[in-house]
Amino acid sequence: MTIKNLLLTACVTTFLALSAQAQSGGVAILDIDAVARELGVEDQVRVDLITMQSDLNAELQRTQATMQAQMNNVEQGAGENPSDVDRQKVLQTNQQLNLEFNRLKNQAQQNLAQERVRMINEFRLRLEPVALMAAKKKGLDIVLMKTTPPVFTYSREVDITEETTKLAIEAGMKVELSEIDATDADAIEDAGATEEIETSGSTEAPAE
Repeated sequence: MTIKNLLLTACVTTFLALSAQAQSGGVAILDIDAVARELGVEDQVRVDLITMQSDLNAELQRTQATMQAQMNNVEQGAGENPSDVDRQKVLQTNQQLNLEFNRLKNQAQQNLAQERVRMINEFRLRLEPVALMAAKKKGLDIVLMKTTPPVFTYSREVDITEETTKLAIEAGMKVELSEIDATDADAIEDAGATEEIETSGSTEAPAE
């Protein structure tokens, strides 16, 4: 064998060894949204948030009714021909009640957003060891979510979505959502109870 052939053989061997090493310490890709759908977690989060949102709206409506009654009492106390002092009192009361109601409304929105973040993070923490186990079965040590950060392209061999879903089901993570819960949530949503509070947004908790 010539020196040239020996060098070529050595280069090929080195390349194969490096490829195997890269595969061993490589990156796995996980479509966590697909896993959440398969496990029923996505529907459970939706139902829980809609229910919580409905409760918050009902509480806000009761608060609004109470504040309106307070406003009516102040206006009645001022009489049909209020003095300048009475008018100022009515105006100040109206402003104070509006500020307080808006504060409570914003707090309700923040509570809902924080609960959404909590539920998503709780699911991710529970799924983390399962996904890592699925990755290690393919000789991979790092797991990236398919959507965050954006993945330009990848080989199907490093996609662990199906394996992670299977392991998560075996670990008892599948959520069985009752038809009653789903129907109630749909009824609340159709009734427009979700108009008051916006649930969309990032998975980062809002600032206090």
